[in-house]
Amino acid sequence: MDVRNLILDQTVSADAGVQASIRSMVESNAKMLRPGLVLLAAGFGAPDSGKMTRIAAAVEMLHMASLIHDDIIDEAPLRRGLPTLAVRHGPRAAVLAGDALFARCFALIADYAEMEEVRRLSRVMPRMLESEMEQSGSRFTPNRSVRRYLRRITGKTALLISLSLFVGAKQSGCPDPLCFRLRRIGYAMGIGFQIIDDLLNMEGDGVKTGKPVGSDLFQGVYTLPAILALRADGDGKLTRMLSGTLNRQAAGKAAALIRERGGVEGARVAADLYTRRALRDINLLPDVPSRKMLREIAESLLTRQS
Repeated sequence: MDVRNLILDQTVSADAGVQASIRSMVESNAKMLRPGLVLLAAGFGAPDSGKMTRIAAAVEMLHMASLIHDDIIDEAPLRRGLPTLAVRHGPRAAVLAGDALFARCFALIADYAEMEEVRRLSRVMPRMLESEMEQSGSRFTPNRSVRRYLRRITGKTALLISLSLFVGAKQSGCPDPLCFRLRRIGYAMGIGFQIIDDLLNMEGDGVKTGKPVGSDLFQGVYTLPAILALRADGDGKLTRMLSGTLNRQAAGKAAALIRERGGVEGARVAADLYTRRALRDINLLPDVPSRKMLREIAESLLTRQS
């Protein structure tokens, strides 16, 4: 059974709205990045394929639950170009779908992984929620702190990608030094991945990304391109624009100004730096098929358009 079918099988619900919500989310997720990384990391050891598929599904369910939570808090209308679960099926069904995914995630991981991995996964949750609360609490507040941004995206994205590689290796019997190297790779990949995500929101194709250009600005979320552009905001124009709520047109103008002041270019340099850090560590991994595939994924994340 593959990861998608396992998630659907594990989250069967008597509530038709909840079931439809989960199915639509699973079917719209083409990447399945995190479970793919779990299975790739397992290739460095001697995995039990059934066990690893279940652990991979658990990791993806945690990720999906966090996305539902984010969309409800942000009142986001779209996710990957489609109406969010709260829009499509109502906030009640979205909340219940997120709860169902959280519950089944931990049931799966408890049944198939060692207790230490359950603890690791449970420790990720507070960091993810903390990052989301920090983002929500700082909306429409221009700041120039790259460190605060990196801390936020570590909790929001990098920790779970890092854990995906670590748990895949650990549960397939890899030695600790290899597990820790994969964890570092996952952290660097996760930071680079999120920076590119934020960069695409400023200059990407809204049809491909599933979000209108500048939608982060419209929601008052100021990411690395904005932070770097604010540092070059000698006349204060961008600071004034970002100090209050923006309509769609104003958000588009702010995005153009961020590009003009080097925010996008600077963010791309940062994403490249983290990706190259990951690639250096990938080159030190054992020469098995998973290494080549992991390198290809790291490189593709840097050049992706959606």
